Amino acid sequence: MLENFFLELAAVIVVATLLGFLFRKLKQPILLAFIFAGILLGSSFLNVITYKELLHVFSELGVAFLLFLVGMNLDLRIFREIGKISVITGIGQIVFTTIGGFGIATLLGFGFLESLYIAIALTFSSTIIIVKLLSDKNELNSLYGKISIGFLLVQDFVAIVALVLISSFSFSTNLTDQLSQFALSLIALFLLFFIVSKFLVKKVFDALSTNQELLFLGAISWCFVFSAAAIFLGFSKEIGAFLAGVSIAALPYTYEVLGKLKYLRDFFIVLFFVVLGSNLVFTASNIIFTPAIIFSIFVLIGNPIIVFILMAKLGYKGRTSFLSSLTVAQISEFSLILIFLGEKAGHVSKEVVSMITLVAVATISVSTYLIIYNNRIYNILSDFLPFLQSKRFFEDSLHMAEEKEYSIVCLGFGKAGKRIFIEKQVKEKNILVVDFDPRALKEAGKLNFHTFYGDVSDLETINFILKVKPKVVVSTIMDINSNIVLAKKLLQKNSETKLIVLAQNKHNARKLYAEGIEFVLVPSIIAADKVKTILQDINKGRNFELNWLKNKEFNY
Repeated sequence: MLENFFLELAAVIVVATLLGFLFRKLKQPILLAFIFAGILLGSSFLNVITYKELLHVFSELGVAFLLFLVGMNLDLRIFREIGKISVITGIGQIVFTTIGGFGIATLLGFGFLESLYIAIALTFSSTIIIVKLLSDKNELNSLYGKISIGFLLVQDFVAIVALVLISSFSFSTNLTDQLSQFALSLIALFLLFFIVSKFLVKKVFDALSTNQELLFLGAISWCFVFSAAAIFLGFSKEIGAFLAGVSIAALPYTYEVLGKLKYLRDFFIVLFFVVLGSNLVFTASNIIFTPAIIFSIFVLIGNPIIVFILMAKLGYKGRTSFLSSLTVAQISEFSLILIFLGEKAGHVSKEVVSMITLVAVATISVSTYLIIYNNRIYNILSDFLPFLQSKRFFEDSLHMAEEKEYSIVCLGFGKAGKRIFIEKQVKEKNILVVDFDPRALKEAGKLNFHTFYGDVSDLETINFILKVKPKVVVSTIMDINSNIVLAKKLLQKNSETKLIVLAQNKHNARKLYAEGIEFVLVPSIIAADKVKTILQDINKGRNFELNWLKNKEFNY
C-alpha cells in the first residue's frame, strides 16, 4: 500500500511540476497549473488519484502551515486599524450576496431550500487562494491585503456557523444546544489564545531557541497544538493554525521560523490545490451550464461591486477599494463543503452540486488572473471610470507630506529603506518616504520623515512623486515591472532626477539598465563584494572591515 501511495504521490508531483513549468512558459498563473493537474489526474479524466484520504491529509497540512505563517506576519495592533472595516465589509458582503444570489436562484426556477443553499454558497471566498496569491505578490502587508485577509476571516467564521447549522439539520440535533455549545467553545478558544499569548509563549520559545532543530519542531508543534485545540472545540484547524501564528508574531524568532517553514508550506500547499482540482467532478447534464454561467458572472462582478461600495462608503479611496473587492471574486472550499452537506441531508440535488462545482472552477480560474494583474486592470479602468481615482478621508490621513519639492524620495521603508536612511549623516528634513504599509509609515513618521501612503504600482503615486521634483529617487522595491513604469514616467518628465533601484538578480538588473536607469544594485552581488573585501583584509592582517561589521551591522 505504501509503495503504491508513493508512486501515486510521485505521479502527482511530477505532473504538477510539468504543468507548472508549462504554465510559467505561457505566462499563466502557476496556481491554476496545480488545480488542472488535479482535474487531469482525478476521476473525471485519468483517475490516477486513488489514495484521496492520504493526499487530503497532506493537503490539509499545507493549509495549516499557510495560515500559521500568515498569522506570524500579522500584528495584533493591525486589528485595531482594520477590525471595523473587516467586520462591516465581511458581514455586508455576505448579506447582500445572499439576498442577490437567492433572488437569482429563485428566478432561475430553483426551490426555496435549494435557492438558500446556492445563495449562501456564493457568499464565501477562498482565504487559502487569496493568501497564496497576495503572498506571491508580496502584498500581504499592504493596506488592501490586510483588509482583505480581515474580511475573509470574518467570512470563514460565518461559514463555520453555517456548517454548524447545516449539521444540526442533517443529524436532527437540537439547534439551541448546538448554538450554546458553539458560543461556549468560542469563548474557550479565545481564552486559551489569551492565556498562552500572555503567559506561556515567550517562555516556551526562549527555551526552544537554544537549538535550531528544536525551534523548528517547536514551531510546528505549536501550530498543531492550536489546530488540535480548535478542532476539539468544534472549529476548523485553519482558525487554530492562524491563531497559533498570531500568538508568536511578536517574538524575535519569527523570521527564523518563517524561513524554515516556508518551503514546507509550499510543498504541501501544492497538494492542496491538486486535491482541490481532483475533487471537481463533472457529471451533470448540459442543463446546469446556463445557471452556472449566470452565477459565475454574479460572483465575478456582483461580489466585487458590493465590497467596493461598502469600502468607499467607509472612507477608503478608489484604488484600495477596487483591489480589495477583487479578492472576493470566487467561491471557496467552504462553499463546496456546504453544498455537499446539503446533498447529504437531502436538501439539494446532485445537479446543484455539479453546478456549484462548475462555478468554483470558473470563478477561481478567472479571479486568479484578476488578482495577479489587479494593478494593471485598475490603471486601465481608472482612465474610463473617474470615481476609481477619488480620494477618501481614511487614507488621506496617512499622508504627512506636503505637495512641495523634496530632495530625496525613498520608495519602501522596509529593512533596506531603514538601513539606507536611518543613518544620521543621510537623514535630513527633506526626505519623503513612500510605502503601502501603514505600520512602516508610522515608524517613518516617528523618525520625523515626511510620509506618503502609496504603491509604486499606482499611477497616482508616481504622479505625486513627479510633482515633488526630487533630485534622487531610491527604490528599494524589487518589483521589476513597477520600477520600469517608474523609470519611464520619471525620466520622461524629469531627466535630471537620479534613480537608484534595487534588483533581485543580474537578469532583472540588465533589463532595468536597458530602460535608462543609471544606478541598479543587486544586494546579493553587493554582499559577495563585501565578503571579498573582508577576505582581503584578513589575508593582509587588517581587521577594520570586521570591526565595522561588528559595530554597524545590527544597530537597527
